[in-house]
This record gives sequence, C-alpha cells and structure tokens, in this order.
Amino acid sequence: MDEHFLSKFREAPRPEFAETLWQKLHQQTTTESAPGRRQPLWRTPVLAVLSVLVVLAVLLSFPSVRVAAQQFLDLFRVQRFVAVSVDPGRIEQLEQLKEGKIDVKALLSGSTQVLKDPGEPQIVDDPVAAGERAGIHVSLPKTLPEGMTQAEIRVQGEGAARFTADTVKLQQLLEVLDIRDLQVPEQLNGAIVTVHVPPAVVIRYTKGKVGARLLQSRSPEMTLPLGVDLPQIVEIGLRIAGLKPSQAQQFAYSIDWHSTLLVPVPANAASFREVSVRGTTGLLIETQGKHRPPTQNGPDFERGSILLWSENDMVYALSGEIRSFDLVQMANSLQ
Repeated sequence: MDEHFLSKFREAPRPEFAETLWQKLHQQTTTESAPGRRQPLWRTPVLAVLSVLVVLAVLLSFPSVRVAAQQFLDLFRVQRFVAVSVDPGRIEQLEQLKEGKIDVKALLSGSTQVLKDPGEPQIVDDPVAAGERAGIHVSLPKTLPEGMTQAEIRVQGEGAARFTADTVKLQQLLEVLDIRDLQVPEQLNGAIVTVHVPPAVVIRYTKGKVGARLLQSRSPEMTLPLGVDLPQIVEIGLRIAGLKPSQAQQFAYSIDWHSTLLVPVPANAASFREVSVRGTTGLLIETQGKHRPPTQNGPDFERGSILLWSENDMVYALSGEIRSFDLVQMANSLQ
C-alpha cells in the first residue's frame, strides 16, 4: 500500500486546526463529562499527552526517503495493546514543560497537515444507523450490569493526517529531559508519516451517576518508509516516558511494533494486567482513584477501568466507573 490511498482525503486544513488538534484527540470522551464531575484517569490530558509523546518518538524519527522511492511504504495496524508503567515524576515534568522551556504540543501540531478532518461527533438514533455511517458491524453487549441502560450513540468521522519529522525539536526535548546518551540522527529530519483513523462508533451506557462507554472501529493505520529500525526509535519514546536506559532497551527490542500499540500507565494511579477477551488477549487498566487536595486545581480521578482489545481487524475500548469483572463480562457478551 502506498500513500496515494490517502489522496482522496487531501484538503487544506482549517487555520485553527493546529491549535485545536490536542483537544480533538480527546473530544469524544471529554464532552461526555458533566461540569464538576470527577474524571476517570484515562480521560485526563496528561495521560493522553504522554501517550502521544511515546508515539511521537516513532513519528518523528524515520529515515528520509527520496520522492522517487516514496511508493515503498510499510503498513502498521493495531493488533494488540501493551502497557508500560511510567514514573509519575516524569508526568509532572512533562506537564511543567508546557509553561517552561518547550511547548510539547508544538512537537505535533507544528508539523501536521490535515488530510481529512473528522469533524464533530454525530448523535445517531440506533446501532444500525451508526454502523452504516461508520461502515462497520456494530456489536452490542448482551449482558449489562444490573440497572444499566443504553443512553446515547455517537459516530466520529474518518480522519487522516500527515506528520513531518522535526528531529531538532525531538532532540531539544531529550536535552530538556536530561537524556544525554541518545542522539537523534540529523539526516532523519523531514521524513513523512501518514496516519489514517477510520470512523468510530461510541455507545454510552448509564446507571445513575456511573456509566460505561464502548468504542469500536476498524484498526487505525500508519504508513511510513521501509527500513525503519523501530526498536531503536521506540527506545527513544520509552526514555521520554521516563523508563531507565536498561528497561527501555529491553522493552523496545522484545516486541513486534508493527502490530502493537503502547499504552503508558502512571505507576501511582493505575495498575494493569492481561485478560482473556473473546478468545484473544486484552489489556485491562484499573485506576485506583485519586483525591486532589483543595490547594491544587483540576478534577479528582474516579475509580474505574478500561479494557482494550483487537479482533478481526477491529479495535475496541470499553471503559467505565464499574467493576472490572462487569467490564470483562460486557466485552465477552458482544454480538
């Protein structure tokens, strides 16, 4: 597959897109939270920022490819999820960068060309209509926690973007984080990576003040030049996430990154484990809940869980402020 499969999406981005891209990445979930309610940890910006930083190390460091050779691309699809425990001190450090030496958001938004803007999520009446819009079969849980009912169905449109590598900024980030033993090769600057995110269906369930959300979509795809030393690049991302040199190297070289999406999890706020889901292996993340002192700004974190898995070229995310047992039971009852 070459990057021409995205040519039908090419359009001039709206002028304000670069400024709002970060918010759009979280639009589906954050719009569901009522004002004043506590937010589950996985819907907070800091975790999303850290996730993007890990992916960013991959996106910003691919070998340059001449125009004549751009048809030779590698294709990546999400087939499994792997979590890594992250030092909360590094999370705070990354947050402080927003008001300090470097604008973390600029690492992404400053080099992004929008090929297809997904737009605002659209509310639909039923799963059949949602499936028709998204081009997928919408699966529904046969089993729900007692008293929980379906509240809303939304469809998020298709999205596509092109990222241009800026290794100078990436090296600057490494230096600010005092990572001195890794060097980003200058010749990698200007490499182009394309990302295609298919439409997604999000179904929200509620029971009083608690709820659950089921997201389903075809697997996102990323195309990039062949010949990339992915483990080396992932190692940079893991170091940005705060792993020790030996841990980052061992982790980076033990996984097939062509089909794996890395999920950073703050060590002091959540735990994770692999679980069996519908005949495959899923990743279950359980948040511990956190009360923020009155002297600090921001919401508390609710106790809850999120279950991630992939099957038949589809990716699923089921999250909620319910017991992890109920979450897994819901997932296994999909039909």
